[in-house]
Amino acid sequence: MVRDLQHIEKDLESLESQVNSIALQLETVGQEYMEILGDTLQKQLIFSVYQICTQEYPQAFLNLSLSQQQQLQKKIRDLGKEAKDNLNLGGEILNQVQFNEEESENILSEAWESNNNSEPSLNTEINTEALKKILQEQEKETHPITEEGNPEKVMAWSSLREEATVMILENVSSQANEILQDMNVLPQDLPKEMIDAAIQSEGAGSMSNRAPGVLHLMLEMERNKRQERDESEEEEVMQLTILRLRVAELEFAAPSLNTKRRELRNLEQQLQQFNQQYLKLHKERSIAQAELAWRSSWHED
Repeated sequence: MVRDLQHIEKDLESLESQVNSIALQLETVGQEYMEILGDTLQKQLIFSVYQICTQEYPQAFLNLSLSQQQQLQKKIRDLGKEAKDNLNLGGEILNQVQFNEEESENILSEAWESNNNSEPSLNTEINTEALKKILQEQEKETHPITEEGNPEKVMAWSSLREEATVMILENVSSQANEILQDMNVLPQDLPKEMIDAAIQSEGAGSMSNRAPGVLHLMLEMERNKRQERDESEEEEVMQLTILRLRVAELEFAAPSLNTKRRELRNLEQQLQQFNQQYLKLHKERSIAQAELAWRSSWHED
């Protein structure tokens, strides 16, 4: 027998209050996580580039003049600072925005578009000013994700933040490799698209034992042999080392970051449990409402 509708509503209200409490904790811990991640990313970016310049391509780095070496180092430092700012701003935007999963994804994509309104892609630089502008536009909004009461939406919001973090790390990796190529540290004849594909691929290459974020690749490149018609194409193996930053590696390198990750996982597990109860209560309420509607509308002929 279905319970009284008022009792169901009371249980649902209590559950939604607990979900809002978890959402608030997710927001707080998530922002703390982003701040630590930004610091860790800055340090790891510099160390990974150091490894590439001194251990993998030392002669290419030595071929640079002193001013070129300093220019490279400054570009990497600036990139790290910008990435840290974008991690913090991206987290704040997701906290502030009126939550709608598709709408929120569009907002994040907008922040990654260039000033010329080109299509957002991994190759487009993160637009810090766009992030700041979006945040300013959302400052008057409440924090609906902490008032939503729907565990499924809160989980989707948390997942979107994870996607935004991965997007930033891939973007930073791409830009760092582009800087290294522009400065003639990495080979010039390798298409940028191939480097970006390796950054995004889970199984590409092998990570360096000396430094997280340094990826060793073996690439098969096609080359033309014009001397012999019968052998128009051959495959040439190229060994390459690039920079690729991953969340898991940064967490492994920073115990405090790993601790925050565990806190986030625990909160997400609680949300999953609440979601089962939430769906059950909603179904129970629908049945109770339908039974009540049936009784209210029924009359004898």
